[in-house]
Amino acid sequence: MRRLLVTAAVLALSAATAGAAPEGAQHGCVKGGELRFSAADGTKLVGHRFGSGTTAVILGHEAHSDLCRWLPYARRLASQGYFVFPIDFRGYGSSQYRTGAAEYRLAADLAAAAKAVRKLGKKKVFLVGASMGGLASLVAAVNVRPPVDGVVSISSPARFRGMDAVKTAPRLTVPVLYLAAEGDDFAGYDFSKDAQAMHTATASADKEIEILPGSQHGIVLVQGSARAKSLVEGFLKTH
Repeated sequence: MRRLLVTAAVLALSAATAGAAPEGAQHGCVKGGELRFSAADGTKLVGHRFGSGTTAVILGHEAHSDLCRWLPYARRLASQGYFVFPIDFRGYGSSQYRTGAAEYRLAADLAAAAKAVRKLGKKKVFLVGASMGGLASLVAAVNVRPPVDGVVSISSPARFRGMDAVKTAPRLTVPVLYLAAEGDDFAGYDFSKDAQAMHTATASADKEIEILPGSQHGIVLVQGSARAKSLVEGFLKTH
């Protein structure tokens, strides 16, 4: 089971877009509430709206997944008064499939999501991502303007699909929280060590790291650990 869960997340380095749903397909996990928007390079993207608060939490999913994986936690955050916006990265779920260099611009998808929620009148914006989505959140937060109010990285690799958060971390100045499980390592990745490396390289004076017991990964970690939930929600509340 452990092997299957991790493989379904970020670790496989094969083409993550294989079998992606065609552009415009509807999610079976939710009905209504979808918002379509575009990245700076014209890629057509889809997110789903939960809640109605003035603080937006944009959720980035793992590889071989889509926004549906976030639904239980999205609903939990919405019940706490947040506007929650899980998105499908390009090539996943209902978002547009791209090839070539455009296939890997995942950070651009989060920048576009931040712009979209600000157009809806949201006053504060957080990026929260799991595994691949956490890495994309860290990279995106370096360049999003106006700056986001904080980033939460859950079980993120330091490098994946052309993104390198150790390289960009010296320019990351917004508040950031790194979470990982101490036993979460597989196929050449050690996520707790990567979290420590990214935390050390991060320029922000407001940076936190918590290495939790166990081996749960990504969305499974935040949904299955009361401590992980407390840390994420405490970070959102205090920033």
